[in-house]
Amino acid sequence: MKHRRLVVILSVIIIIVVASYIVVSLYLINDLSSKNEILKQEKQGLDLKVKQLEDIIASMPTETKGPVIPSKSVENIQAHEKELEDATDDFINYQQYIPNFCPLAELILTKPYLPKRSHYGIDLAGKVGEPVYAAASGVVESIDLNNEIYGEILVLDHLNGYKTSYGHNSHINVEVGAFIRKGEKIAEVGNTGISSAPHLHFEILYHDKNIDPEKQIK
Repeated sequence: MKHRRLVVILSVIIIIVVASYIVVSLYLINDLSSKNEILKQEKQGLDLKVKQLEDIIASMPTETKGPVIPSKSVENIQAHEKELEDATDDFINYQQYIPNFCPLAELILTKPYLPKRSHYGIDLAGKVGEPVYAAASGVVESIDLNNEIYGEILVLDHLNGYKTSYGHNSHINVEVGAFIRKGEKIAEVGNTGISSAPHLHFEILYHDKNIDPEKQIK
């Protein structure tokens, strides 16, 4: 008797589960059908918009005419362009004579600018024979191969109030009166004069007054 009742209960449960599954499936199928219909309608709307855009593009002229610029305006533009080019060239040329190029490949400062201690330049560490470069374009004003303090030293005049000097060299590669371009090799690092190790003593003067080279070349 108990066994028959259990079978009946299980049968009812199975029927309920199957019925629920069928109901849920029918709902999902109906929902998917509705969404599919909505998507179809949206696609049709997009297709219509694409067709409208294609029609607009097809109706546009293949060539467009640019604005006509009067010849006088063209001449003014060309004149301004020439002025700008000339100003740029002048600026670049001006910069070539400003001593802001580091005279050694690496800026390794061993002694700063100390005018109160009579050190009117900066000392840059280097190896004997290492190239010394012109900090700016100019003319070789003087060369002294036996200076008591700086040994082999040369001075460049940059023709704009600036002068630079390079001391303790082991060799000087230029002659007095030679025109030197910015970044050109002019000497080689040495240990001449009063010097405890190979280095370059570098000074910048503006209208014969010393200024701090470190601020110029950084």
